Amino acid sequence: MVFCFSKRLVVFVSALLLAAPVVFGQSQATTGVIEGRVTDETGAVLPGATVVLTNVNTNQERTITSDSSGRYRGVLLPLGKYRVAVSLQGFASKAVEGIELGVGQTLTIHIQLERGAFEEEIVVQAETPLVETSRTDNSVRMGKEAMFGLPNNGRNFVKFMNLTPGVGIVQGPDAEEITVNGQKGIQNNVMVDGADFNNPFFGEQRGGQRPAFTFNLDAVQEMVVVADGAPAEFGRASAGFVTVVTKSGTNNFNGTVHMYYQDDNLKSEAKRQDGSTEPKYPSERVQGGFTIGGPIVRDKLFFFAALDVQRGESTKQQDPDRIEQRVVDAYAAMGAPDENGEISRTDDNEVFLAKLDWQPSNNHLATFRYTYTNTDQDNGTFDVDSWGRSANAVEKDSSWSLGGSLVSTIGDNKLNELRLQYALEDRPRPYAGPTFTGTDRPFPDTAFDFLHSYRFGMPFFIPVVYDDTRVQFVDNFTWLTGNHTVKAGVEYNRTEAFQTFVGFGNARFIFSGTDGFLNYIENPNYLECSDGSSSAVGQCPDGTSATGPVIWFLQQTGLGGLSVEEAGTQTIEQEEVALFIQDLWQPTPRLTFSYGLRWESQYQPDLITPIDELFYEPFIGETVNGQEFPGDGTIPSDTEMWQPRLGVSWDPKGDGKTVIRANAGIYNARVPGLYLASARSTDGSRGGGIYRDSTLIDILGPTPPYDELLDLGGTDELFGPDVYVFDKNFRNPRTKSFAVSVEHQFVDRMAFVLKYNYAKTDRLTRYLNLNDPLLGANWSTGLGADGNNGIGTLWTAESGGESKYWGVTGGVKGSIGSRINLQAYYTYGQDKSNDDNERDPFTLRYAQITDLDAEWGYSDRDQRHRLNLWFLWTGPKGWNLNFSYAYRSAQPLSLTENGLPAAAPSDRVNADGTVTQRNLGRKDNEFSSFDFRVSKLFNLGKDVQIEAILDAFNLFNSTNEKKPQTTNLIFNFDGTITTGLGDPRQFQIGARLIF
Repeated sequence: MVFCFSKRLVVFVSALLLAAPVVFGQSQATTGVIEGRVTDETGAVLPGATVVLTNVNTNQERTITSDSSGRYRGVLLPLGKYRVAVSLQGFASKAVEGIELGVGQTLTIHIQLERGAFEEEIVVQAETPLVETSRTDNSVRMGKEAMFGLPNNGRNFVKFMNLTPGVGIVQGPDAEEITVNGQKGIQNNVMVDGADFNNPFFGEQRGGQRPAFTFNLDAVQEMVVVADGAPAEFGRASAGFVTVVTKSGTNNFNGTVHMYYQDDNLKSEAKRQDGSTEPKYPSERVQGGFTIGGPIVRDKLFFFAALDVQRGESTKQQDPDRIEQRVVDAYAAMGAPDENGEISRTDDNEVFLAKLDWQPSNNHLATFRYTYTNTDQDNGTFDVDSWGRSANAVEKDSSWSLGGSLVSTIGDNKLNELRLQYALEDRPRPYAGPTFTGTDRPFPDTAFDFLHSYRFGMPFFIPVVYDDTRVQFVDNFTWLTGNHTVKAGVEYNRTEAFQTFVGFGNARFIFSGTDGFLNYIENPNYLECSDGSSSAVGQCPDGTSATGPVIWFLQQTGLGGLSVEEAGTQTIEQEEVALFIQDLWQPTPRLTFSYGLRWESQYQPDLITPIDELFYEPFIGETVNGQEFPGDGTIPSDTEMWQPRLGVSWDPKGDGKTVIRANAGIYNARVPGLYLASARSTDGSRGGGIYRDSTLIDILGPTPPYDELLDLGGTDELFGPDVYVFDKNFRNPRTKSFAVSVEHQFVDRMAFVLKYNYAKTDRLTRYLNLNDPLLGANWSTGLGADGNNGIGTLWTAESGGESKYWGVTGGVKGSIGSRINLQAYYTYGQDKSNDDNERDPFTLRYAQITDLDAEWGYSDRDQRHRLNLWFLWTGPKGWNLNFSYAYRSAQPLSLTENGLPAAAPSDRVNADGTVTQRNLGRKDNEFSSFDFRVSKLFNLGKDVQIEAILDAFNLFNSTNEKKPQTTNLIFNFDGTITTGLGDPRQFQIGARLIF
């Protein structure tokens, strides 16, 4: 550790005190800005005018005096409808109504006053600017109309990200990942109401792929995705920034009640690549809930609450020929009947939101928020046709958070925003499968060779005990001075992730095939011999060698007197401190500059084992055959993440219809706790794996009977254990990005966008085996009392990964008349890298360590073409027709020398020792989905409507292959694997009461 916690706290408090008097700017995380100039009929500016910004939903007012250039600025404004009223002696008062302010928006509302004395105020309706000429970042909003009206299978706000430019869903090694401008999914930052909504251990949004949804969709006010150009206020990520703002109560009681239903009778048969179809299986899902909000004390205190509940169940009826009957019979004899039978899955979820907004005066607005999510998915870990019923687990996730914010106006030109959060997520993964007859021990995880790809028994990484907590503090202060909006802030994040991970504690077998498995369970001494013969006495004939049946066995154990559970239990504490300062400078009404500097640090925990007690401690600082040992017994903290940001926007004609934007910056990403876990628990001193296979029986000893574990006898030291270390020069990932765009309103209420963006990332985390025999295996001896012990695989987390992305985006947005709203974006991009490990500490991604140059190629995330669009039509007599469409081209596929798909990186090593460059081919996982909604509104009385809804998902029944073709399913990382085809065409019926 660089600092102890107490020292870091002193640094943090000192920085807060130093920053407090000078902190500045507009927040884009939860609020918006309304600005403009006050002029007379001739265009002359009018200083000293009184401008009153009124939130018509809550009657909160912000009073501003126009400055010497006639300019007024209302920053940190809560979202909603606004009225801008302007008065000045000698002029007629004027008000602009109907202004709709969204998150992160900067709306420019110029107001022209007429000279003379008028008794009545002149009122006009606003025409909200389509082009935001003073915004320097490239962000895309999904407003409440789109969130409320578009079809969304499962009602998960995360799916709306896929309808914004530069965003795609890619098939990762264990599940789908969200990529923004070619970056890894773990490099995004998701915020809800300005608070982090990320899991600190896995590096994804809270809950990851486990919960089907995390908020009642009707409770979401809007969502903004900032793909590039985020100002210095935004940090802790080097890819996309996703901001979600939930609804608040107003002076009017209003709400919704919804119910949706799906079952297999409303589905089509999924289309295979060859044109045939998959059989349907029974399934049902019901989802219902409500939202309600209103005043507790009018103009002062408001409430909002939302609940959503889902109950889903499906039963996949398996092909009776998918697993050999001999294997099924063998498992039935051991206590697991019908391994080839149907598999039932549940998908039960509840989410709740409660929110209070209190404005004791026009100068203060306090918000308090509580959220709760819970999900329970039986047999939710795997969905692979060739795996047995027992090869699954229960996926559970629950979380809750308490958050609050206080926005205060201080005098005429200063504002302060304080945000606090305490959050907890619990993500256990228990096993509910069969046990051996007469025992309480579950079946060990078992796999066969690549030909069969069977798996049975408790997955090797199950059960898992996991929970985490997050404490977050943010304080930003704004100062409006002249034509500058200056902002600075301070942030503190502390997370604790607790985990018990026993890995192979229940053992894992991989057999050469069905015959080998059947012979082995009948007689553990059985061997397959290289001459084609077999032996039942554990010894092959002279002159031959054993080749099977056990090609891989591993059993996790504790060391130094620790149990396997004790060795696998740890709490990972990470702390983040950040400071920023930025200025939004508008030297002229047509030109805006945004520039700032952000400093961030991420402090990592110490190893659990003291350095002088580490198994590999004698190697630290040593150099052997010119190779220096990479680690120093610590996990380096990165305290030098300096991130300058620059943006400019220019309205060349000054008519508010065209803007040219350019931005550049440096962005650093977090390091998820999962990367740290192995270095702290698998250090050769706390825990490790006992390896066996049939070829090494004479050296390592026999493997145990299938229904038993090895008696390790209080192992104190392993021979040649795998060891995880961090390179002593390890740094957090860093992205240098640049973007330039033009946006032009070419017809009334319709604009086109053309954008180029570039992102180059270095310091990406990757794993290398620095004890590879090709490097001399320099650390294989020299340890232990006799010096004959050493390290097996030296898993080294280092910062040598790189990626480079460029893309061109074209699109249109706006409305046609009063009934049609739309957005459509097409992106062509290329993404290259040399390692695409998202967060997998168990897999080496390269073919040969002496030829890492061959790893540079198209990244696993490279989708050359992406098309995202949505369309809303409000028809006559309450009819609505809405649809969305998402298309993504296929991802890369590594090939062998002969042009065949490479099942593993080692397949790319040619006969002459050269390496074939990776990802020269393409998978068949092109994605296309057209989702459609037709609905009809019926009036039930004053301000009460009911909407009948029919949704169609994947209307054209696209195949959307899911099978991870480059993932070795035998050695997959502990994720939630789904193979086969995507969701077929399915219909959903629903109803929504609106009041």
